[in-house]
Amino acid sequence: MILTFLVFALSSGITHAGETTPAATAPVLAEEEEEVVDLDAEEGSLPKNAVSDVLKKNDWAVTDCVTRLSGKTLDGRVEFAWEITLEGKVDKLRVNESSLRNPPLQECLQKSVQRLTFPAPRGGVVRASHVFAF
Repeated sequence: MILTFLVFALSSGITHAGETTPAATAPVLAEEEEEVVDLDAEEGSLPKNAVSDVLKKNDWAVTDCVTRLSGKTLDGRVEFAWEITLEGKVDKLRVNESSLRNPPLQECLQKSVQRLTFPAPRGGVVRASHVFAF
């Protein structure tokens, strides 16, 4: 099962990947990007909005990273992929792709994702990915 969540942008409104946004605003999930849930009998499943709900609930951690580590300019994107274990913990977190030229910010974001707790999936682990775009 692959859950894809795209463009978790920092803005008071909707932005598109590649736009520079102010560091002090809250992250939002762009409306034009939709969650894609592919239920596969061989893998676990979560309710449709479970991952995005956890990310939204913990957007303060992303905002904190950006506020502390972004500097004057903020541009780029980073895609993380991970598995959600049967206990709802993040496992096998990795960077799929990154154009973010701020290693401390990327590391802070990665630590923030690693600390997340998701609902326990049914039937097996769930793979998820998310793009943070600035």
